[in-house]
Amino acid sequence: MSPRPTIHAVAARAGVSTATVSKVVNRIPTGVSAATRARVEAVIKELGYRPNRLGRSLRTLRNYRIGLAIVDPSPRFLADPFTTNLVAGLANHLNSRGFGLLLHGIQPGQLETSFLVRESEVDALCLSLSGTEEQQQTATRLLANLGHPVVIFQQRPDPALNDVCFIRQDDRDGARKLACEMMKRRPKRALMIIPNVYWPAVGERMGGIRAVLDPEQVHLDLIQCDETRSEAIVAAVDAYMDREKKPDLIIGQNDQIAIAAIHALRGRGLRIPEDVGVAGFNAFPFMDIANPSLTTVRSRAYEIGQIGGEIILDRLETGQFREREHVLPLQLVAGQSI
Repeated sequence: MSPRPTIHAVAARAGVSTATVSKVVNRIPTGVSAATRARVEAVIKELGYRPNRLGRSLRTLRNYRIGLAIVDPSPRFLADPFTTNLVAGLANHLNSRGFGLLLHGIQPGQLETSFLVRESEVDALCLSLSGTEEQQQTATRLLANLGHPVVIFQQRPDPALNDVCFIRQDDRDGARKLACEMMKRRPKRALMIIPNVYWPAVGERMGGIRAVLDPEQVHLDLIQCDETRSEAIVAAVDAYMDREKKPDLIIGQNDQIAIAAIHALRGRGLRIPEDVGVAGFNAFPFMDIANPSLTTVRSRAYEIGQIGGEIILDRLETGQFREREHVLPLQLVAGQSI
């Protein structure tokens, strides 16, 4: 059995230093030309070299793993398009830099006893969580006290926390832009449909809508539903329509709610947008099935995850977060549904 090829063998065959081989293996872009990188990668493939990750961890005192806690009561938490896109952006960036992502879906109230907090060896932690403001504060402060750098998604900064960075999209301003577009209809009555699980972004979007819809001009109703089941959304709309006057507008807190609402309205013989205008939020690819095209706001979940990966790795390299908060602006997508 031939001996396992070493980093020294790769360096000698490629005519470079072991430091250069290490940069190529760890996907560090600085200090290595494209030609040198290609030559080293060819030698790595030729020799079948595999880096010793344990030795790498011992030398750098790193685990090369980032933990992500998603606090969500639904066991199907990855079915949510926003969560899926965020996780993809974060994982893809970490993987491109030689880091892995340790993902845990955690029930509310169980973060403290979760494996991610008690047992896992990670270099940093990320958090995306549902729940009341008090529950959010308890969770964020728990992670901040573990001694790891922490990135928190979709929350406003907590000034009491150290070594924590907050990354979010401007949901409030996105909802304000959407509400300004809806006001062109001069509505008298509107219905806002939100998930029965509270996320920070929901509060931000509600705030943006209410900032534009003057209560003296527009009567605004609010109902909750299980956003994970289209039949539950339809049932919630039907129940509302049975007991209330027809609204001029229905505002879904996400596109799947808006599309199901369109289905419920058509089941009652109502036309969109002639009889009722409908708006959504997120503009993920599946919204293309909406007919008419949905007026919505384009979320940046994938970019939020990607930027989170960039920021956490920069923090590990430099020893501090350059900024405590990053806010991504949102864009209105004007369709034909209002």
